[in-house]
Amino acid sequence: MLKSWKFWVSVALLIGLIWLVEDSYGWAAVLQSWSSIPPSSLALALALMLASYLLRALRFYDFFHANCAGHFPRLIRITVLHNFFNNMLPMRSGETAFPLLMKQYFDLPYRHSAPALLWLRLLDLYALLLLAAFSLQGQLPLSEPLRYGLMALLAIAPLAVLPLQNGLNRFLSNHHKGWANKAAELMHALPASPWPFVRALFWTLVNWTLKVGVYAWLLAQFLPIPFMQSWMGATTGELSSVLPIHGVAGAGTYEAGILAGLLPWGVDSRDALAAAVNLHLFVLGTTLLLTALITVATRHLAKARANK
Repeated sequence: MLKSWKFWVSVALLIGLIWLVEDSYGWAAVLQSWSSIPPSSLALALALMLASYLLRALRFYDFFHANCAGHFPRLIRITVLHNFFNNMLPMRSGETAFPLLMKQYFDLPYRHSAPALLWLRLLDLYALLLLAAFSLQGQLPLSEPLRYGLMALLAIAPLAVLPLQNGLNRFLSNHHKGWANKAAELMHALPASPWPFVRALFWTLVNWTLKVGVYAWLLAQFLPIPFMQSWMGATTGELSSVLPIHGVAGAGTYEAGILAGLLPWGVDSRDALAAAVNLHLFVLGTTLLLTALITVATRHLAKARANK
């Protein structure tokens, strides 16, 4: 990894962010902003982030139920470890942790877990775009019925993917060639009927609504802006995760994503950068704390079950 140019770009992003914050705002002033938030509010935000972890684990548990029925604590452990590596490692390399962990804990083949993860990540991207569209729909130069109709169409649009996916699967299954068989095998893990598809979409939307809501609330604590604007900043910050270049622990790219959602509203760039850094510190802090707590808790739970 040390020989990869992407790694050194991510390190440069981290160093550049540290310098930029100190030069434009000052780290002491950035951290001082936390004193204005009551500890009880931060505790509630932390509890909601814990709920977000549980929702993500429920989505995995529902999706891979045939492989992991009765082992929900293991799925929670896999979820937090996957999220930890995904947040901390550069260039989204942490995504590889999920197939590895599913192989280790449930002996699930990579050819099933990796395509399923990619499919779920596409659902994540769709959910973020949908939430952004809902927050901006009031700005569209359309009548209210047309706006609501457009949002309804966007909400059910993923269901159109299912018949296309099944048609492609049939096409591949009917072609007895090596590449077709391999491609059909990769699609084997994807849902073939509407109900599992809808459930996965439901868990995804509920989780992202909760997660973005917490982040938007926190941004609004650091910036005197309407909630809709902070919602857009939180959403574009999370969308930065799809970039091919991603800093160490998201440093630089995450802040750039938040600024992309805030600056069009006329938010001062220095204040927006300070708020983005503070939100990122919250994301990393909760990742470290909840990963440690849940990992220890699930380990003790597994030992208690083994001793029964």
